[in-house]
Amino acid sequence: SQEDIYVEHSASAETAAFDVKNRRLILPMWKDMDDALYDMLVGHEVSHALNTPADGWQEFVGNGPKASMRHMFVNVVEDARIERMIKAKFPGLRRDFAAAYASLHERDLFQIAEKDLSDLPLIDRLNLHFKIGLFGLETITFSPDEEQYVTRMAETKTFEEVMVLSEELFNLWNDEQEEPEQDNGEDQEPGEGEGDGPSGEQEQEQDEDQPKGNGSSGGDTGEGDTEGESGESGEGDDSGDGDDSGESMEDDTDDGESAES
Repeated sequence: SQEDIYVEHSASAETAAFDVKNRRLILPMWKDMDDALYDMLVGHEVSHALNTPADGWQEFVGNGPKASMRHMFVNVVEDARIERMIKAKFPGLRRDFAAAYASLHERDLFQIAEKDLSDLPLIDRLNLHFKIGLFGLETITFSPDEEQYVTRMAETKTFEEVMVLSEELFNLWNDEQEEPEQDNGEDQEPGEGEGDGPSGEQEQEQDEDQPKGNGSSGGDTGEGDTEGESGESGEGDDSGDGDDSGESMEDDTDDGESAES
């Protein structure tokens, strides 16, 4: 079944977003936004409206200092699924997604210029892979042990599968934080070079009319972020830091930083 949703064009919006609880789609008014970028943002958020449930993630996200980080992990994994689904439903969007991600990458929306992508946390590399790597815009590398997560993320069909994979990836990252510090004495949190979700924002100066990054590493599950791929067949089936109350599962376009370090 279909539904009516509220659509708002906002000059103050930093990126596109969909509130899965209140059924409201917010679109930014960026300078020089072409049709492909606009259609990609709409397609991404509409897929959240169609496929991302309002419930089913709250217990995992929970509350406390790592709630927003858990939220971000769900964002990243869910974005890959919902973008496959909307491109399968409307194949004409594939070209728009390809052109839009090329434009966003050129603007450095993902905030990865001059960074060694191989040093980024696994969740950030997964986010970048499904947003720009699949278009050949960047080469994102994974170890043999990590390849299984790329495959599983590319094959999620239900939101339940998204939640299982999100929790596994979060626990993997969390366990690594408890290990002894590496030789450089610094641990890098997700979001250091890519983003997908509502877990943090990177402070940096940008023109008011340009897209601004507010990490998420998407992307997610409520206010959408975006993912991409050039030749994906797209199987579709319905499927911050600080405290997060979990009352809404908002997601925004992942801009290159999933969480502040």
